[in-house]
Order: sequence, then structure tokens, then C-alpha cells
Amino acid sequence: MRAYDPHQQLIAPARASSSLPRLCAGLVVLMLAILAFNVGMLQILQNLESWARIEIELITGDTARALLITLYSFVLPIVSLWVVLRMVHDRSFTSLIGPLGLAFSDFFRVFRWLIVMVAVIMILPSPPSQQPTMHLGFDRWLPLVLPALVGILIQVSAEELIFRGYLQSQLAARFSNPLIWMVIPSVLFGMLHLSSETYGENAILIAIWATLFGVAAADLTARSGSLGPAIALHFVNNVTAIMIVAMQHHWDGLALLHVPYGPQDVGHVRAALVLEGPILLCFWLIARIALRR
Repeated sequence: MRAYDPHQQLIAPARASSSLPRLCAGLVVLMLAILAFNVGMLQILQNLESWARIEIELITGDTARALLITLYSFVLPIVSLWVVLRMVHDRSFTSLIGPLGLAFSDFFRVFRWLIVMVAVIMILPSPPSQQPTMHLGFDRWLPLVLPALVGILIQVSAEELIFRGYLQSQLAARFSNPLIWMVIPSVLFGMLHLSSETYGENAILIAIWATLFGVAAADLTARSGSLGPAIALHFVNNVTAIMIVAMQHHWDGLALLHVPYGPQDVGHVRAALVLEGPILLCFWLIARIALRR
């Protein structure tokens, strides 16, 4: 597909180490490194006097402290991925991102268009069951904006580096069929979001939505030849869901507003997913238009 020709900029550095045994070894090392780093982080947190309270907060993410700890902890997967690239694949970390100038320019091209769409969505009337109400208030929210934005950028960059930068490029260097290098990382990304304990009957639907999000991000990555658009898409999505409007008592510690239901409210969450499906489609189409301009 000629539309995916720019993808070669990410695939080429992966060709020398594209064997499946090497990829499997890389994934094993990645998981072990993430586990080791997280155990180390937990040991540090457990030595704090306030650990008993922090432990409870980390489960629901309903305080700014807990959410910032969670978001900034995504530095650990990034470091783990660097270890994998050096030990297993002998490729540079920046090769996962693509040409840095292109990545930055495509990030901002997509970002500014998506921000406009989010602004339009926010001023449109919401169904009564989805009507958000004030949560933190501007006086408590504004001091958190900068650390929250940095934390979310770290979080989404970590996920994009692993799933679109690393796994997608390594698979694409081995298999030319887009159904393999787009779908496999996206399904794994969706499975990462599968949580029946949190979402109950909607867990599968949430995982499917995340899988579709992964496919959209994979497509934008291949069209750009860099991670810039995928990071922009992920960043705007997560800023909206974490900092602007969150679910009640679930990752709402940094949210200006929240909707009057939580993840266990099956009907309300399902109704929200009906709205979020078309929104994701519009995000993807707008990003593609932005890349063409």
C-alpha cells in the first residue's frame, strides 16, 4: 500500500533483528524488566508513612496524588524498553519514534485539529445521563494542569513506544501483511485494558474499543512514518478522559468535571461507549486529514 510507504522509516531499523525468537525474547525481557522496576517502586512507596492511604488511593485513582504516581510510573516501561532494545535488538531508542523533526511536526499537526474537535464536543449538549458536573473546580484544578499534562504525555508515550514503535515495527519487518502488524499489537493493547473487576459486563466492550483505538493509532503511524500522530491521538484522548471529564470515583483525581456514574454502572458506561465509538472514528478521520495538509 503506497499510503504506508513512510512506514519503512520505522521498519528499516528493525530488519536486522526481526526474527520471531528475538521478538519473543524481547517481550519476555520487557515484561521481566517492567516487573522488576515496579517491585522496586512499590518497595520505595511502602516505606512512606502515608503508604496505607496511598495504597487505597492507587486502586481507584480518585486523588491527584495517586493519579500522578500512576502516570509518572510509566517512566519505568520506557526504561525497560530501552533495556530491551540494547540487550536484544541492538537498535537505537529513537528508531522507534522515526525522524524526530517529522514526529514533532506531525504531532502538532494532528494535535491542533483534535483539540478543536474536543472543544466542539464539549460545547454540544449531552444526554441527561451523560451530563458532567463540576468536580475539582478551577481553583484546585489549575495548579495540577502542568504536572498532569506531563504525566499523561509520559503515559501515552510509553504505550505508543511499546505497541506502535516497538511491537508494530518488529512485526512489520518480519511480515508485510498489515493485518499482522496492525492487528496483533492492537489486540494485545486491547487485552491490556480488559478488566472485569473494574468494568463488569462491559469489560469486553472496553477491550474492543481499546483494540479499535490501537488499529487507528497503527494506521496513523504507518501513514506518517513516525509516532507523532499516534501520540497526539492518544494524548488528546487521555487528557480529555483524565483531566477534563472522568467517571466518578474512577481515575477522577485530576478531573475538572466528572459524570455521575462509575465504571460498574453497566447501562451508563454502555451508553457512553455508543457515543465514544463515532468520536474515535472522527478523531481518526481528522488526524488523517491533518496528515494530508
